[in-house]
Amino acid sequence: MNKKRILALVLCLLCILLALPACGGSTEEEAPPAENLPTINPKEWEGLYVEEIAHRGTLTVKATGEQTASFTIDWPGSASSRAYFTMNGVYDPQKAAFVYSDATYIEREFDADGKETDNTVYTNGTGSFTPGDRRLIWTDETDPSRGATSFLYDKALDASEGGTGIVIIPSSSTPTEPSATPAPTQAPSPTPAADPAKLPIIKKSPTDETVKPGGSCSFVARYENAIWAVWHFVSPDGKTDLTYEEAAKEFPKLEIINGMYSTMKLNNIPAELNGWRVYCRYRNNNGYTDTQMALITVTSGGTPTPTPTPTAAPTTAPEPTATPGPIPIFPTPTSAPEPEPTPGLGPVVDEWVETYSLDEAVTNSGVSFTPPVEQAIPEGLRLKTFRYRDGMIEAAYCDSDGNVKMRIRKSYNTTGVELSGDYSSYSNNWDLVLKGVTLQCKGDGVTINAAYFSNWYDNYSIVYNPGLEGQGLTPDQLNSLLNSMQ
Repeated sequence: MNKKRILALVLCLLCILLALPACGGSTEEEAPPAENLPTINPKEWEGLYVEEIAHRGTLTVKATGEQTASFTIDWPGSASSRAYFTMNGVYDPQKAAFVYSDATYIEREFDADGKETDNTVYTNGTGSFTPGDRRLIWTDETDPSRGATSFLYDKALDASEGGTGIVIIPSSSTPTEPSATPAPTQAPSPTPAADPAKLPIIKKSPTDETVKPGGSCSFVARYENAIWAVWHFVSPDGKTDLTYEEAAKEFPKLEIINGMYSTMKLNNIPAELNGWRVYCRYRNNNGYTDTQMALITVTSGGTPTPTPTPTAAPTTAPEPTATPGPIPIFPTPTSAPEPEPTPGLGPVVDEWVETYSLDEAVTNSGVSFTPPVEQAIPEGLRLKTFRYRDGMIEAAYCDSDGNVKMRIRKSYNTTGVELSGDYSSYSNNWDLVLKGVTLQCKGDGVTINAAYFSNWYDNYSIVYNPGLEGQGLTPDQLNSLLNSMQ
């Protein structure tokens, strides 16, 4: 009996100990009442976002409920591959983020015939989107190596703000309208898509270039309503169409820079490229549109006689007889005009000397300088004059009325705002990486009014429409300027 009593006492003590936490003995902090936690309106976050660093990946957000939203990420990998992520998030007030657990990640590949193959990398992926200052920070918990990715709201592309309203198609397995994502073909001509009204619009086609063997040249195009670009090379007989990746394999000595941007530069051009043409294919998720083609003439290769093709670009006008150079140089007038102050660019000091001669500016400033090629200059602008002072050189570009709209400066010893002369206030300051160079940018967060960067001991600044926030350069335009100044 004694053993039974002892056992009963032990059991009673155990029950008492187990019941203590329920009696308020726990020291854990109580969660705040649900009614005190912040809520969010998903509709305020609807729209199109662009990956902040490389500006290639896009994120589309659509409200699906009072605290829920759908997210679609479209990320181009190369000319023949794309990555798609789709997920549905529920706003978690304690985490202050949209949390999801149903993500699907699909890698889409296209072969030479345009046949599409979808490979599912994972399903039921987990992660979150954290709202910030005009940004959504994506954390992919299924693939932590990806790190946090910042997507910046793109007012220029968002339909709700009067933009083009590009809709991302997540996967071929998702029901869509016929031909919503047409397969690419090798024919260099536009192909009808699901919504022709929303196809990319070509604003400028590349122009013909003539070079010597081993030389360099740049091809520039302009567009509206597109997400990504891919340059193509077409053989003289028009029978072979190669993406820039395939062309790099076909011509091993040829260096192709920025085959997926609006400005493509070719270095070490071989004689075998004589008579080939190039064009840029702009695509969004409604389809694609091609620019006209530009002819490459390599002088030692003789006069090219390529077979005409339906979309070949007309021959450009003969080269002017003005002084050759990367940009047109105006004839020297009898007297140089007085320097004109430009709003937002600070006062023009007496040290500046204005000239129409690049050689004079380089010699007297002590700074070597290669201005952008004419094709890379924003539409509607032209070179007005050069200016120089000790250790600094500038190229000024004006509109049709002669008003200076853009200044590009280079110096060996001056940097940042002091180099640019733009002391205007802007709502956003951010870093942008282009061509492996980190640029400090100022503007509205999407377009760039001022950019400063250094490359070894060379310091540059580019100022466009100073003080006019929202009317700056796009990252693609800035990239074209950088690429053509190499």
